[in-house]
Amino acid sequence: MVFKIDVSRERKKMIFILLFVFLMLIIFYKWQVTVSNSYLFLGNKNYNNKIYDEALKNYKYALTIDGNRSIAYEARINRASIFYEHGNLEKAEQEIYRAINEKKSDHIAYEIMGDIYYAKRNIVDAMTYYNKSNQIKNSKQVRIKVGKSFIAKGENEKAYNIFSQLLQDNNDSEVLYYLGLLDFYDSAEYNTFFQQIEKKSDDYEFELKTLKESSENYYNIKNNKYKNILIADLYNKINQPYLAMNKLKENGEDDIDYRDAWIILGKSSFILGDYEMSAHNFQKAFDLDGHNAEISFWLESSLERMKDR
Repeated sequence: MVFKIDVSRERKKMIFILLFVFLMLIIFYKWQVTVSNSYLFLGNKNYNNKIYDEALKNYKYALTIDGNRSIAYEARINRASIFYEHGNLEKAEQEIYRAINEKKSDHIAYEIMGDIYYAKRNIVDAMTYYNKSNQIKNSKQVRIKVGKSFIAKGENEKAYNIFSQLLQDNNDSEVLYYLGLLDFYDSAEYNTFFQQIEKKSDDYEFELKTLKESSENYYNIKNNKYKNILIADLYNKINQPYLAMNKLKENGEDDIDYRDAWIILGKSSFILGDYEMSAHNFQKAFDLDGHNAEISFWLESSLERMKDR
């Protein structure tokens, strides 16, 4: 009988210890969540106020304390966004990989990863992540990015199909603008898509003005021997380097024997941040005209940017 009483006391003691430990774990977890949430809040506040260094620190503290996966996920997403906005694509990519591991079911991380690959000119992987994002949540903005990715791949017809589908549900300026750009690609005419934008809003005011001025010389462009070069130059002026490059490469690089074509290709690559290709293209232009000050300037600028990386 005495032995049984001892066992009972030991069991009660053990139960008490387990309950105490469990209670401490609950308290600790609540403390983690509260403190990490506080750092997340501070990070968001500094992010919105554009105090990015402090925001990165706040998010790091939130991750170190690591209250729960939702907090860690948001902190990593925001850190990745800061790195991406400041051109640090490698760090942005690392944060997004970790964010995806924290929460595989959210579309935002996949979209940002697509943006990172797009900025790195890895269009195939960019489209893979955009499609993953769309599988989780169908988004107009991501579908627009898929359309732009097709343009970057030189698949204008597929891009046109994407934007045409979007137009059925979203008659907004961005969709109209890209449809207009793709129509302009062959005709060089100021088309109805651009006219619809003008009626709706002041969006793309500079770009539409540039396109309209060019289309006024449509007859000269249409019958010009260097029509593709003129259209490509126009695309560069409105910050559409992929369309410019596609236009010039329709006949293959070996057929490009005109100095200005290489200048335009060089500028397109420079806009995209591909300074090695930019230097290559300007060198081709320099070989055709070694006394041109503009070519020399762009070639030197491309080489300097290559060194800075």
